[in-house]
Amino acid sequence: LSDDKHAPDKLAAELADDDKMSFVAERPDGSIAGYAMAAMDDRGDVMLDRLHIEPEEYGSGLATDLLHAVLAAHAGIASIALEVIEGNDRAIAFYRKHG
Repeated sequence: LSDDKHAPDKLAAELADDDKMSFVAERPDGSIAGYAMAAMDDRGDVMLDRLHIEPEEYGSGLATDLLHAVLAAHAGIASIALEVIEGNDRAIAFYRKHG
């Protein structure tokens, strides 16, 4: 993926974390187009820990598909929490659109 936070070794370690449920979208060539991770704490609260897609996938519907996968995996949960970096207007608009 495109920056150090999403470097393959760091991403592989996060995807292997048994405490998180991960969803990965691959391109036909096997490269990662995007991914989502969510975790449930001891109280049963779910946190969307990551939802990242590569910039060339913007507008493709991939982020929506990944979000829907997380929501389906946690069906019956009243709410899912998340945090967005201040100023990330694209992400803020995306999450507002999806409730």
